[in-house]
Amino acid sequence: MSSSMAVPPYSNKAAIYLAPVISFGVVALFLVIARIYTRVKRTGQLYLDDWIIVVAEPMSLVGICLAIASTAYGWGKPAAFFTPETLKQTLRVQFALQTVWLLTLWLVRLSVACSLLRFGTERLWRWPLYFIMGLQTVISWGYFVIQFAQCTPISSNWDTGISSKCWNLDPIILLGWVIAGVYIAMDLTLSLMPIRLIRTLNRSQSEKMLIGVLMALGLLATAINCAKMTTFTSFGQGDVMQATIVPSMWAKLEEEIGIIATSLPWLKSPAENWLKKMGILKEHQLTKPSFVADMSLPTVKDNVEDMNNDDDADSAKVKGNIRVDSVATALGTKGSDSSLPKDPNSNTWQAV
Repeated sequence: MSSSMAVPPYSNKAAIYLAPVISFGVVALFLVIARIYTRVKRTGQLYLDDWIIVVAEPMSLVGICLAIASTAYGWGKPAAFFTPETLKQTLRVQFALQTVWLLTLWLVRLSVACSLLRFGTERLWRWPLYFIMGLQTVISWGYFVIQFAQCTPISSNWDTGISSKCWNLDPIILLGWVIAGVYIAMDLTLSLMPIRLIRTLNRSQSEKMLIGVLMALGLLATAINCAKMTTFTSFGQGDVMQATIVPSMWAKLEEEIGIIATSLPWLKSPAENWLKKMGILKEHQLTKPSFVADMSLPTVKDNVEDMNNDDDADSAKVKGNIRVDSVATALGTKGSDSSLPKDPNSNTWQAV
């Protein structure tokens, strides 16, 4: 009896994850629907960045459903309260959740860059965006390869009772820190690029302030990424079924805030109408659609046609201000005191 492990007191931290994730998920879904409806109604067509979000949003909803299924199996309570079968099912669902999450964040970030790409033809404007899109693709698919190749057989990611061979975690953790810094730099680039467009808009100060607020919301994703980085030092520590709740929450919120931030600028006109009804904006303060005044930044033909049909087109110029995509996987390490039974040679990723 004295050698038996003490069972930790029962607790369930699932609500810490589900409450904000579901709330922001509902907002993101509503805004994407409103964005697509507004776009089709005013221009009669969708651009590449719209189609990417159309794919990314359902994938984000799939991720929420997988997280709910994981909590139904018990994710959020101590691992000591799991049966071997429920533990296996929980880890299997979380492996699927990680995979969907990686792809969704990649698509959201591509959508941001594509939306900015349409508003300039000069090299100084387009080449940094091409570079960001290419770098993001390499990073995301690099993590995708790690997801499936880190441990063999793949089933060892959720079946802790089988022997496995896994990569050393130290280089992967170091890579996570480096990529986090790269993402912050990319966030700032995407956030600051639209400032040039705002400065050259022939719009009233009130309209510019509204556009600026919409753009600034994208910086919230960067703040979330910084908050998520604070969890890096605790990789693999604590009970794996509870310790992964907070980093997983930040990771998912980063994705959802990215979707929200990419969709809000397209809703400038409805926001203006609401502000007029509230008396905050007056009719005489609103100007007609204008082209970018800086002639050194020509626009493509598609965008000119868009602005002729959509009095919101100017707001689209400021939509490149979000932080998306990073990998915050809580990795099992030798220092982990988790009560989760596992193969001593296994270094599987934990729930994110």
